[in-house]
Amino acid sequence: MFKLYDEKMNEIELPEGLIPLDIFISSIDKQRITTRVDGSNRTVNLGSTFNNREITLSIGFKSPDTQDYRLLRDMVAGVLTIEDEFYVAETYQPGKKYLISVDQHYIPTRLNKYVAHAEVECTKIGLPFAESIGTTQDIEENGGITYDSELWSYGMGLLHDDESHKYTHTSKEFEIYNAGSVAIHPFEQELKIAIENVSSGYTLENLTTGDAFKYTGSSSGDIELNGPNITLNNLQVLRDTNKEFITLAPGWNTFRQNQSRKVSFDFRFYYL
Repeated sequence: MFKLYDEKMNEIELPEGLIPLDIFISSIDKQRITTRVDGSNRTVNLGSTFNNREITLSIGFKSPDTQDYRLLRDMVAGVLTIEDEFYVAETYQPGKKYLISVDQHYIPTRLNKYVAHAEVECTKIGLPFAESIGTTQDIEENGGITYDSELWSYGMGLLHDDESHKYTHTSKEFEIYNAGSVAIHPFEQELKIAIENVSSGYTLENLTTGDAFKYTGSSSGDIELNGPNITLNNLQVLRDTNKEFITLAPGWNTFRQNQSRKVSFDFRFYYL
């Protein structure tokens, strides 16, 4: 079974008689990049990129009579097409969401006058990955993971380790846990790093990935790295940095800063 949400994560109310039977999620295609050297039989592997994945919704229709079936059919078509993009989440893994759109037609199969069934093929929008509904600051603000909410569920790589639930630090060396199975890059995924009371010469390094952010300006204040945007006291300061960005590997990431500042990480987890 599954639930549908709009882009603000408000649950979409399904018409009475629409039964969300199942959701089928494929693995992700890879596009391999290769080249060949003239005169050689060897293919050189230049790496790969992820393409997309297929998502199919299996839905049932149940109506009291054949006339009401037609009304239900039309209402379901409206729900699935009125939103250009919407999220779907599995009932048994409610903490993961997929941004999809229904772009292809479907034809319900009538099993009798009252019951019908349809397989609805969806287009995966944006990145091919699943993403967590909650963010790391939800974990921070709630004092850890609560599985009775629909923000988190089993199968999300979360640990029963209090240290893995800490995403705000003040020490010079600390660790940040990325529970997802996908690396996070601020140009493609949500990643916000807030650093308080920074002064000239500040450096933040991710020793796990080798990334290093350096602030070279003369002013002091609060720095925020929000995706590709870098601000100091809400003013753009990319020119006053080494123009490098922080990424996160799956699992534990070890950080080091040369000034003891309060650093907060806010991001979602992404999954293959």
